[in-house]
Amino acid sequence: MRKKSVGIGGQAVIEGVMMRGKRSMATAVRDENGNIVVESQYIKPVEEKNFLFRTPFLRGVFNFFGTMVSGVRTLMRSGEVFDGEQEPSKAEKWFAKTFKVDVFSVVMAISVIIGVALSVGLFFFLPQLITTGIIKLFKINAQANAGVQIGMNLLEGFIRMLIFVAYIALTSMMKDIKRVYMYHGAEHKTISCYEHDLELTVENAQKMTTVHDRCGTTFMFITMVVSVLIFSLTGWSGQLWVRFLIRLALIPVVAGVSYEVLKFLAKFDNPLVRAMKAPGLLLQKLTTRQPDDGMVEVAIVAFKTVLAMDDDPNLPETKFDTKMLKRKVEEQLLLTGITVDRAKELICKGMGVPSEEYGHISHIKHSRLQLMLAAAKGEISDEELEEKAKELKDKAEEARRANAEVLKERDGFESDREDRETETESGSDAAKADEDRDGDGEKDK
Repeated sequence: MRKKSVGIGGQAVIEGVMMRGKRSMATAVRDENGNIVVESQYIKPVEEKNFLFRTPFLRGVFNFFGTMVSGVRTLMRSGEVFDGEQEPSKAEKWFAKTFKVDVFSVVMAISVIIGVALSVGLFFFLPQLITTGIIKLFKINAQANAGVQIGMNLLEGFIRMLIFVAYIALTSMMKDIKRVYMYHGAEHKTISCYEHDLELTVENAQKMTTVHDRCGTTFMFITMVVSVLIFSLTGWSGQLWVRFLIRLALIPVVAGVSYEVLKFLAKFDNPLVRAMKAPGLLLQKLTTRQPDDGMVEVAIVAFKTVLAMDDDPNLPETKFDTKMLKRKVEEQLLLTGITVDRAKELICKGMGVPSEEYGHISHIKHSRLQLMLAAAKGEISDEELEEKAKELKDKAEEARRANAEVLKERDGFESDREDRETETESGSDAAKADEDRDGDGEKDK
């Protein structure tokens, strides 16, 4: 029996959700004012890409690495929304001024490198190290015959799975990660609501489960299982570094096979398929949490934006009101035909600072750039520029104060909710104990 599936996937980000469709992607985030802001863009459909992106097994490799890079970029873009009008640190100012680069781009690159290194070390090198230790401890001849070699690979795979599950369980206890997991649940509920032909409302979405067949968590679990099977065919070299390099070289093969398995399982719904998907869906209980209505609302906005843009390619793209490197702002102002001195003057007026503080400016928000460009083109006067810049500064300060209050209330709400859940569980246990005692009493009688 085939199961209905929509070609839209998603990802939880900082205080928001990213949805990716056939021709577009959109990230919706709730900002410090409580408003839902959206950044959207068009992407090239798979059928218009190189044939490698459509070739079975190869498409999984490109999808795996592309999703990883895109995911980090989207995650950090959502985080930028909350940087708002905050003054950059001295280190950021020095870095931007000295190397003439945007700190955000550098941080994103470093994050990708660290993420890859952590994944390789934690899920590939560490399991081999532990397995090697067990072999030496029990004096096992790992190369005695093919059966023993396969057994050692299976043991290594089992250890890798344990590390993976433990990693997810431990990170799920972190407060900030919990909120991301709640948005992860909101993403799943929204997609499931649409797949069940229900109107996309918060009420309908909340009726859905937080787990989903096409979730990246399930994909990672399938990858773990596939890696065990593929690595088991490579034998067991006595050299740790040789086994390590072999496994690294086989990552594209594992990713390609795992992707095809996930796509196949997502198309069907029968007892056999459900049994095969059960471990991955169970693992999603750790990576998703029940979202509040506000989180589901954010996910729905992202989903509807993608639906609209996939349907109408003439809709405009949108951008978050994030910060830009001052050098890039200067370049855009100079393109209007004004002098360098005039550009510096407009930047100071637009930032609401005296001219002698020009050298202290490192980043400028996109909304302020638009005001500066308007002044450069003569669409508004310098006085209007200064007035509007002051309004933006006052709003940013008010938003920071309001956000501090919201975070304080949210912390109290989450603490109370955890206490209520604990009390509910305790009450359920007590009620069950009473029932058991009652049952024993009946038997005694």
